[in-house]
Amino acid sequence: IGLIADMGVVESNDTMSSLTEATKQGQIKLLVHAGDISYADDYKPVENTSYIWDEYFDLVQPIVANMPYMTAPGNHERPFDFASYINRLRMPFSQSNSPSPLYYSFDYLGVHFTMYSTEEDFSNGTVQNRWIEQDLAKAVENRKSVPWIVVVGHRPLYCSDLIQYIPRCLGEAVIFRKDLEWMLHKYKVDLYVCGHNHQYERTYPVYNFTIGDKSYKTPNGTVYIVDGGAGSREHIDPTFMEDSSVPWRAAHGHSTETSWLRMRPGPTTLEFEAVRSSDNKVFDSFVLHR
Repeated sequence: IGLIADMGVVESNDTMSSLTEATKQGQIKLLVHAGDISYADDYKPVENTSYIWDEYFDLVQPIVANMPYMTAPGNHERPFDFASYINRLRMPFSQSNSPSPLYYSFDYLGVHFTMYSTEEDFSNGTVQNRWIEQDLAKAVENRKSVPWIVVVGHRPLYCSDLIQYIPRCLGEAVIFRKDLEWMLHKYKVDLYVCGHNHQYERTYPVYNFTIGDKSYKTPNGTVYIVDGGAGSREHIDPTFMEDSSVPWRAAHGHSTETSWLRMRPGPTTLEFEAVRSSDNKVFDSFVLHR
């Protein structure tokens, strides 16, 4: 399974090529995109940027013509009430008992994916928050058949981006954790994948800043991955807080090069490899156990 976020029509050539090669070699059978798709809203005229969406799908076609392409909306899909996103990327929301085309769920290769929208209100008591809990409760009931639970949204709950630390990691993330982290812990969600910050980082299993098993063998917490390095005109951010200030962080990227994440599900393990797009080299890996 390929996992990406924050991919546009420029500075994404290496990621497109790397994913295309992985597709040809049968290394990925599903592509999951955690928001910010094409970056059409960065272009002019703002009233009609459909040509950027067209260009994006031409670029990604060699990949997504061969596998399911499942997406969650990001902030760059917001213009015109998500019109381009909703009309071009029709996800199975009604089949998920979701009232909105912006959030839904599905099962694939033994993984239950809960895809939600960070761009709509998901605070405690809202329609989306109640739907997320209902979906996770059903996933837990079905865990013998589908052992893994992954939640995908655009914005981070844990992050350590130096440039965005105050507005996103100390601002947004605090609010998001209050509304969602208790639920991820209650239903023993294995992994949370997001983007928004244009870089790669992962945590140890963690709940409310309490670190679980650093070996990932008996996690006792959710692993959070920021996977926003696929490439866009807004560039890759290589800046991070010092290790001592974020002890829950296990690894992070070290360059301005683009990247994507490969996940291999098994009955009792989830294997992860962070792939550098320019040369397909793995620069980070870990195995999550059940």
